[in-house]
Amino acid sequence: MTGVPAPWQQAQWRRLHQQRDSDQLPHALLLTGQAGLGLDDFARRFAQSLLCSAPTVEGPCGQCADCRQFAAGVHPDYQYLTLEENKKQIVVDQVRQLNAFALLTSRGDGRKVVVVSPADRMNVNAANSLLKTLEEPPGRVVMILVAHHLHLLPATIKSRCQQVKFAVPERAVAADWLQQRGHQQPEALLQLAQGAPCLAERMDDEALQARYAAVMEESLALMQGVRTPGELRAAWQSCEIDWLVKWSLSLLRDCIRCASRLPDGRFENPGWSKALQAAVSRVNFRQLFVVHDHLLDLDNQLDHPLNKDLLLDDVLLSWQSLSPGG
Repeated sequence: MTGVPAPWQQAQWRRLHQQRDSDQLPHALLLTGQAGLGLDDFARRFAQSLLCSAPTVEGPCGQCADCRQFAAGVHPDYQYLTLEENKKQIVVDQVRQLNAFALLTSRGDGRKVVVVSPADRMNVNAANSLLKTLEEPPGRVVMILVAHHLHLLPATIKSRCQQVKFAVPERAVAADWLQQRGHQQPEALLQLAQGAPCLAERMDDEALQARYAAVMEESLALMQGVRTPGELRAAWQSCEIDWLVKWSLSLLRDCIRCASRLPDGRFENPGWSKALQAAVSRVNFRQLFVVHDHLLDLDNQLDHPLNKDLLLDDVLLSWQSLSPGG
């Protein structure tokens, strides 16, 4: 981790450091916001700053023994809990190990820091186990939870954390950040990533952009009855189901905007505004919301182990249901 927090993270960073400096930092923080805003990096940077021997308002010094240990992944007072390889959920045994770590005596100035990310992927037993530690936090332990789907976290967990919210930055701010990091088409990338700069950075890939354009065209073709699910199934098989669902939701929101006669400037996929006008001309307005809500439910289930072929068919048939004969 290098440099200072991103521009859209500055206010949250300053507020937390003011709390730290005044010894008013809560024992549990919950960082929330949509994926692609760099929350995980923020959490680890702040954790390092809490353990750093000479932190500044910009962040950890990066030079002290604590920072060197942190960078090497061997700091004795820090633990990072995430999904195990090929797993969809954080399980109770992982949290029990975390709880045991929290009870150990600190080897530094008395502070220990743990990061749980993504906290919204804990199963019920894991969440209940963590709750016990949140209810009776040991010593000077600071727990930092990261969640992109806040509704998936139990209310009991949320109520015991101070929430720190992050919002999508203004396009100009995000585009400038991407340009400074060497990306040549920031606006196009932000369009793909629904305005999330860190996600946009990961999407600077020609093959992925070509796949996005094809899904846009093919979805509208399905909607107009020009193509059938069977014809597109093989083509969509190569697309990550997460991207497919998110792009479908984005395009459906634009369909609703178009049917509501909102100006093109409000569209998430402005390059398809003319095609959208033709596609929605004969669509039942209520059905757009029905399909959107159905795919939104599907999106919320993607963290669970589901059959990809069935999910793919679901998306294809959802678009077909909007066609004239659907």
